Amino acid sequence: MRTGVLVPVMVSLMIGLLIGYSIPTIQHAQQVTKPTAPQTLSVITASLYAQLFREAGKELGINVVVTGMGSVQAARQVILNPSGYSIYASIDPYILTSLLYPSNITSWYIAIASDQMVIAYSPDMPKPLLDIVSNLTATEKRALSEGNYTEAMMITREFLNLVFSNETFNLAREYGTYAVGTSNPNTDPEGYRALMVLQLTGIYWGLGRNYYIDLFNYANSTDNVYEVLAGSELFGPPLETGKVWFDIAIYKSSAESTGLPYFPLPPQVNLSDPAYSKYYSEAYVTIVVNGQSLVVRGAPIQLALTIPNQAPNEALAEELIIYLMTPGGQELMRSLGIRPLTPAIFYGNTSAAPPLIRILVNSSLLEYGG
Repeated sequence: MRTGVLVPVMVSLMIGLLIGYSIPTIQHAQQVTKPTAPQTLSVITASLYAQLFREAGKELGINVVVTGMGSVQAARQVILNPSGYSIYASIDPYILTSLLYPSNITSWYIAIASDQMVIAYSPDMPKPLLDIVSNLTATEKRALSEGNYTEAMMITREFLNLVFSNETFNLAREYGTYAVGTSNPNTDPEGYRALMVLQLTGIYWGLGRNYYIDLFNYANSTDNVYEVLAGSELFGPPLETGKVWFDIAIYKSSAESTGLPYFPLPPQVNLSDPAYSKYYSEAYVTIVVNGQSLVVRGAPIQLALTIPNQAPNEALAEELIIYLMTPGGQELMRSLGIRPLTPAIFYGNTSAAPPLIRILVNSSLLEYGG
């Protein structure tokens, strides 16, 4: 599809929504629209979703220039340069509402996808340890598939006890590697969500919110933690070559798209299920943004998109966001291991959103979430 296709597609879409006829496909619109030269769209996003925006741009004939970094770091960049980016995407809506809303960068966002935390591990760790990890992973998957979450939580506790054991730490030192990999919570939501997973597991078992946090801090103090600015930096050499054995700050979509083996987590602690929202909020992490402390509480993971008020190429940004809400965009997300929300959810001030997005609110593509 080429730029400029959006208007006829949206006219057909509105008619279909209003009178119930089937909506012509984007491919049909492409057939009747003359191609034009690609335009450029600037996107700043959590690094893990850079490929999504590049691929969406290819589908639409848009040259998407992506800046990838941790969502907190990206929000800081948008505040410094509010007219520099057409789309801001955060894997935590709270970062968007707590940093960009007060700075008058935007007053709305759309949640287009959900995700969950898992623990990836290196296939290159010593075989005796890898065998134990693989067996625990297989047992956990079976318990989850059967809906036996109590057993899954027991296995999760056993797995974390293995990760943070002195035996694992000592073995890692023998091999000159790091037992644990994570990302900086002050720059990347994966970093503070990893800590939330540890907190929720301790709370679930009555061990206290800081039980596993203390084990993590001990690992850090003994040089067993490898920290990066964004979780995506742990992909590739660190995990594949065994420099890091356990990545406790990774989303399921990332593990699957990169082919990393991973230990799945039960919904009580994986930050994916809205039914556990109240329980998730018992976990919280204090991060530092621009010298100020910000308390972030646990909540279901959502990928949130917005168009800054001073964004260049607003219409082009609107086109790409709407595409991601259509069946074609949803299929693209699934192909990348991302679980789309169907429908997507609009939050915030509808009157501040671009016109076509406003029209779509409370349609089959986009519901209003408050």
